[in-house]
Amino acid sequence: MANVRLFWGSFVALFLVGVIVALPGAALPEWRGRYGVGEEVSWFFTALLLGLLLGVRLAQGDKRHPLLPAALGLAGLALWGVALAPSFPLVVALAFLLGLGEGVMNVHGNSLVGELDPKRRVELLNRVNVAFGLGAVFTPFALTLLPYGAVLFLAGFLAWIGALLLWEAPQVTQVPKEQGRGLWPFLLAVAIYTGLEGALATWNRVWLEHLGHPTPMGGVLLSLYWLFLALGRLFLAKLVAQKPLAALRSLLLGVLALLFLNLLPPTALLFPLAGFLLGPLFSTLFALVQARFGHRALGGLLYAGATGSTLIPALFALLPTPGIPYGLLGLALGLFLMVSSLERRAVHA
Repeated sequence: MANVRLFWGSFVALFLVGVIVALPGAALPEWRGRYGVGEEVSWFFTALLLGLLLGVRLAQGDKRHPLLPAALGLAGLALWGVALAPSFPLVVALAFLLGLGEGVMNVHGNSLVGELDPKRRVELLNRVNVAFGLGAVFTPFALTLLPYGAVLFLAGFLAWIGALLLWEAPQVTQVPKEQGRGLWPFLLAVAIYTGLEGALATWNRVWLEHLGHPTPMGGVLLSLYWLFLALGRLFLAKLVAQKPLAALRSLLLGVLALLFLNLLPPTALLFPLAGFLLGPLFSTLFALVQARFGHRALGGLLYAGATGSTLIPALFALLPTPGIPYGLLGLALGLFLMVSSLERRAVHA
């Protein structure tokens, strides 16, 4: 029964990570109308990143109680504060607290589930990470249908429910870990994956418009992409758990095929399906690193993910629009080669 409670508490934590990640883009129209901001939004991202880095660092320790429930409670208070903030500088200050909570929740929300049943680690981590996708999809839809303050208060209330579910979460289970350079290929694979995921979500819409597809259609397809990411984690979890690296390699072959089709105007509309195939990537690599290298290596994994998700999409801004699909293809090919290399090493180990 305790395991069920902790699983659902982690589910709530990762749902909130999705909410926090999606919040700036979803709330930007409200912030423009309420505070008259433009370039100042970059301050929010800077504060969020600083808080995230500190949160990941704090989460590399062995204790989850009271750190993990406190992180959810802090995120809840910060969400309520953002809803009521009379000025944008206060929103920026609260972004640091949101990032701090996000970092702790991302590390421990995943690592705790990975310890509940080590034999089913890959499957359970993919299932619990459905929550991230749901949070990322929920935020823009909810802010479209409901008042701004109501959505943030609801999310903050949910954070406190998660804190109660995760009260007295056990400390980290220490496991034997490998040493040496074996971790670096996993870090590089995660950095490329998050870069591909972010670049596809950010820049493929520009490519679709270049092909002549209407802007609203690009928005719908982007929402479908995030939804398919969540569905991929849900429905492919058992399949990937059987032979994780071999399954990821096969899925990436499908991603490569879809990104080839992305070059053509009619078939470019199929790009959300790439989200379904990419869905299990992060959770599976997270599970493999946790099993082989232990909890402390997970901080490095999330730092690699944060680096890839920011720097790689930023580099895409330097590409001419016709180069976007080729850049995406290059990333997918690099990821395929990295996973294939990891699979070969596992076979010969």
